[in-house]
Amino acid sequence: PMKKEAAPKENAFVSLLANIVVPALILTKGAKLCARLFGAEPSAALVLVVALAFPTGYFVLDYLRRRELNWISAVGFAGTLLTGGIGLFRLSPFWVAVKEASIPLFIAAVMIFSRKLIRTFLFNETVFDVPAIEAAAAARGNADEIAATLKRCSRVLTASFLLSAALNFALARVIVKTDPELDNAAFNEELGEMMALSWPVITLPCLIFIFAALLILLKGLEKASGMKAEDLFRKK
Repeated sequence: PMKKEAAPKENAFVSLLANIVVPALILTKGAKLCARLFGAEPSAALVLVVALAFPTGYFVLDYLRRRELNWISAVGFAGTLLTGGIGLFRLSPFWVAVKEASIPLFIAAVMIFSRKLIRTFLFNETVFDVPAIEAAAAARGNADEIAATLKRCSRVLTASFLLSAALNFALARVIVKTDPELDNAAFNEELGEMMALSWPVITLPCLIFIFAALLILLKGLEKASGMKAEDLFRKK
C-alpha cells in the first residue's frame, strides 16, 4: 500500500501575522489610516469585519492547503467568530472577557477528561517516533510508564490553560472598557490593543509550562524506552 503523503507544515510566522499582528494593527490604526489615505473614515463595524477576515481567511486557506483540520485551530476560529459577534451586536465588554477566558478553560476541561489530547499537543508522530518508542517501552515492560508520563504532562498543560484563562480574563477587563454600543471605534482600538498584548502577557508565561511539560515528557520517554533523547524524535 502507498504511504499517505504528510500534510505540509503550518507556517508559524504567517499564522502569527494573520491571527494577531494584522488584526491588531487594523483595529488600532486602520480607521485613522483610511482617513488619511482616502479622506473618509470607515465605520467601526467595517473595520472589525476586515480585521477578523484575516484570521478567518487564514483558517480556511490553511485547511484547503493542508487538508488537515486541527481542532485547536477550529476552536480558535470559533473564538474569532465570537469576537466578531460581540462587536457587531454591541454586547457589553464583560462578554469579551468571558469569551477570552472560555476558550482556554474549554481546552483545560477537555485535557482533564481526554487522555488523547496530550498526544495532539506534545506526543504526536509529527515530532516523535511514536511507534518505535512504544515498541521499545513494551519490550521492556514499561508501557504503563508512558501512560503515567503523559498523565503528568497533561496536568502541567492543564495548569497552563487555567493560567491562560485567568490572564485572558484579567487582560480583557483591564483594557476593553468601552461599550461598543456607545463608541464602537474605541471598542475596536481596545480590542486591537488587547490582541497585541496577548503575546507577551499571556503566551510567554504559558510557554514556560509547555517547556516544563516537554522536559517531563522527554525524561519519561527515555526512562520507559531506554532510548537516547536524540533517537526519540522522528527522522525526516
